[in-house]
Amino acid sequence: MNKKNQAAAFFSADRIAALLLLLVVALYGWEGAKLTAALQVDVIGPGFFPKILTAIGVMLGVLLFIRRSPREGDDKNAAKQGSDLVALAPLAFLLAYVLALEPVGFPLATAAFLAITFRYLGHPTWKSALFHAVVITAVVFGLFHFGLDIKLPLGVLAGWA
Repeated sequence: MNKKNQAAAFFSADRIAALLLLLVVALYGWEGAKLTAALQVDVIGPGFFPKILTAIGVMLGVLLFIRRSPREGDDKNAAKQGSDLVALAPLAFLLAYVLALEPVGFPLATAAFLAITFRYLGHPTWKSALFHAVVITAVVFGLFHFGLDIKLPLGVLAGWA
């Protein structure tokens, strides 16, 4: 392989996207670190979530950068398998989730969104996808409700609380 092909292989679309992701995450982390609490009694403070998201973003960016580049044949087969509309399905799921969050409530909307998304992304069975979605939803709800004392919308379950 000559130097031109090596450079082209090194700077694949995935690696360029990873570098852009790392740049955006670094800028986000830089600006998030500047946030300060108005009152010093906040345990978590406004800079907590930007720090967490920055750490996750850096981890994902590095993983995307170091992962194996797809071979030539893989790109051709992937292009034949799906269409642009199929690629937009997760966006439609997310839009439906956002619209259903308030009227349906966090627990039901999140569990449904996660189960449908897990199944769409290749989870083997609906039963397993639903189980994982319910567990994740319960953990996140418990964290926000009991740990952080942040009330999430209950929607149709409001009468049960």
